[in-house]
Amino acid sequence: MVFGLIGLLFNVVTFPGMVVNGIVQERFDESYGVPSARLAVDDDVNLDEIPDTEAAMAEVSRVLDPGESPGEDERVEAFTNHRAVGQYSDLFGVVLGPFFMTTLLALCLFGGFVALQLAGIVEGTGGLAWWAGFYPGFAVAAHAFPNAEPTDALWDRSKETDSLLRFVGYPLVAVSMLFNALEFLWIDAVYAFALFGVVAAPFGLFL
Repeated sequence: MVFGLIGLLFNVVTFPGMVVNGIVQERFDESYGVPSARLAVDDDVNLDEIPDTEAAMAEVSRVLDPGESPGEDERVEAFTNHRAVGQYSDLFGVVLGPFFMTTLLALCLFGGFVALQLAGIVEGTGGLAWWAGFYPGFAVAAHAFPNAEPTDALWDRSKETDSLLRFVGYPLVAVSMLFNALEFLWIDAVYAFALFGVVAAPFGLFL
């Protein structure tokens, strides 16, 4: 309960990072041709209780045509079917691409912040100006880890394929699950501070 409330507060505080992560993930989904659809779902259906598979979604929803609106007592939900990616190898791009992209973006934001410090525009540590400059990179880095849906899809496809790449897929999913399991240890925040340290420590500016 307590950890859940802390996690919710953390996501609220770092909400811009969630938005960036969602946009980046969507772009990679489009690049790799991940099938997606707009679904009409009854208002009383809780999709969190439905398995994230095409067959399960078909039982509780219907696909909307382009421009079609949901009916009465229905809502619109977006469904992205990562399990239906054509090539197994493409799933690695869908999972790892957003991670590397958001990590690179966070490093650039931290780099800009360090440049402001070196120029004397931002002085001291822990003041309002310092946190304002640190925040953008932190928010993005805190949501850099691979998303659950494509990671779960990689796990399922790894069990189905004969490709030798599955021996890379399994460890990748295991590491992702480990980091998700360590959320209560603020592993996302630790990663963000670590990235900042990579940029700031060489200049003696790490906290």
